[in-house]
Amino acid sequence: MKAPARSLAALLTGLTFSLAAETDILCTTLPVTALTNAVVQNVPGFKVTRMLSSTIGCPHDYALTPQDMRKLAKADVIVINGLGMEDFLNGAIPRVNRKALLLDSSKGAKGVLHSREHRTEACTDPSHNHHHTHGSAWNEHLFSAPGTAAEVVKRIAAELSRKYPADAAVFQQNAARYSAELLKLDQEYRAFGRSIPAGRRNIAVQHGIFDYIASITGLHVTEYLQSHTGSEPSAAQLRGMIALLKQQKVAVILAEKGYPSKVTDLISRETGIPVVVLSVYPTDRSADPAKFLSVFRDNLNLLKAFYGK
Repeated sequence: MKAPARSLAALLTGLTFSLAAETDILCTTLPVTALTNAVVQNVPGFKVTRMLSSTIGCPHDYALTPQDMRKLAKADVIVINGLGMEDFLNGAIPRVNRKALLLDSSKGAKGVLHSREHRTEACTDPSHNHHHTHGSAWNEHLFSAPGTAAEVVKRIAAELSRKYPADAAVFQQNAARYSAELLKLDQEYRAFGRSIPAGRRNIAVQHGIFDYIASITGLHVTEYLQSHTGSEPSAAQLRGMIALLKQQKVAVILAEKGYPSKVTDLISRETGIPVVVLSVYPTDRSADPAKFLSVFRDNLNLLKAFYGK
């Protein structure tokens, strides 16, 4: 009876070693997870997990939990959005994990926009791996438009290739394939933007997550209804917004699906400006790269429908 026991022990030891050998890539947010999955898909030995629940909108005020700390401690790679989105990580990683690769997916990205919805800090280089307080000088929502999302994919692939050269060829192939789809969509957005009449280019947005879409379509954001997801203006600010929007020739208010805002609805009623609701995440909140591409396609179709294109 002892021989089978030793065989079982050997099997368990081998299984433990196999699991331990798996590379754990921890991503902070759903978009970063989806874009990392696009790079790592079909590469054995890598496991991509997400720290924040998909139900969390703006993570600026997030507080780390003991479970989060355990995830950070065991990660081999930690992929962050960067540009100040993960202020909640400040100081946490060195305390629990000094060996992990900290991969700032926005570092070195082209096309980073200045933040216009909140201006509380100055910064001279968007490629720095630094962590602002909420109110970063740069708009952190690179994932919200296909062209800048392609920049994120490029960065993730480059850093993983440097860290794991044996798998670099597959990382680069995956990134090239996915980026090609993103850049094709980027060109479709730009072509659509060129068709919008000059008199219908002024828009208002729920918050700054739509700045990148506005940028590539040539739309001009005249007003932000929120400083970030979930925030609401004061009564005085609300009165000022309504007065301004009534004076401006604003064609549409862009709102984020999944985050209904009574303020957005109220402003729409008071001004008569229609609301178009765009998605940021797949409907099922999955980190499936293909579904993430579909979000961009669906948003473009919604904008085309509104503008009669």
